[in-house]
Amino acid sequence: MKWKERAKSLGVFVLKNLDALFVVIVAAGVLALEALGNPTHELVDSAILALLGVTAIVLLRDRIQTGQSDLSDLRRLAGDAISDRPYEVVWQTKEWDLKDRENTAIKLTERLRFTRNDVATIAHWSSGDGEDTRNVAKWRRSEGTPWIDAKKIYEFPVRGGEKVIYCFDEEHSRGDMLDWCIERDAVRRFRTAHESVTTRARTKSDHPRVMRITWPADSPPSHVEIRFEGSPARSLSPRDKDGRAYVEEKIVGLDVGEAVELAWTW
Repeated sequence: MKWKERAKSLGVFVLKNLDALFVVIVAAGVLALEALGNPTHELVDSAILALLGVTAIVLLRDRIQTGQSDLSDLRRLAGDAISDRPYEVVWQTKEWDLKDRENTAIKLTERLRFTRNDVATIAHWSSGDGEDTRNVAKWRRSEGTPWIDAKKIYEFPVRGGEKVIYCFDEEHSRGDMLDWCIERDAVRRFRTAHESVTTRARTKSDHPRVMRITWPADSPPSHVEIRFEGSPARSLSPRDKDGRAYVEEKIVGLDVGEAVELAWTW
C-alpha cells in the first residue's frame, strides 16, 4: 500500500507542477541536443521562447495564488475588525422551552472560535418581558469534556435589556475553540396573545444557526411564522413530540447584524 500512496502523491505533485516540469524537460532537451549534435538556430530560438512563455505562466500562477492568500487574510482581518466580539460562531442552537404560560427555560449553546488573543471574558445581552430567576453560564474545551462554570463578574441594564459579563478564569488565544452555554429560567415572559423570539447575528457563523421553541402541552400555538428582516413572513407548521408542539428551524445565510424572528399566536 505504501508504494501506491507514494505513486498517488507523485502523480498529484506532477499534475500540480506540470508547467514547471515542462520548463525543465525542454531545457534538458536543448542541452542534450547541444551535446549530441548541432541544432539549428530556429530550434534553439523556439525552445527559448517556449521556456520564457511557460516560465511567465508559472510566475503568474504563483502570484495569483499569493494574491488570493493575501486577500483572504485581509478579508479575515476586516471581518474581525467589524465584529464587536472577540470570536466567531462555528455552530449555534437557541432553545425556548415554555413549561407553561408563566415559566420558560431558555438555553443558548454554541461553539466559539476566538479571533483575538488574550480573551478572558465574554459578554451576553438579553431582553424581554418578565424577569430571570436563574442565569448560569458554563463552558468546556471540547465535546465530551466536563463543563466548567463561568464566573459572573458584572451585570448592568442597557438598550432595554441586561448585559452580563462572565470570566473564564483563564485566557484564550486566536484559533482556540470551546463550547459555550447559557441557561436561564424566566417567569412572566410570554403572557400576551401574540409573542415572538429573535436571534440577531453578532458574528458570522460557519454552519446554520438553529432556533427551537417548544410550547406547553395544554397551550399549543394557533399560528406560527418566521420572518427575516426586510422579508415577508412565512408560516410554519409545528410538529409534535411527547404531546407538545414545537418548531425547529435552521437559519441559513444570516449576515452579521441581521435578525430573524419566530412569532406565534396562542
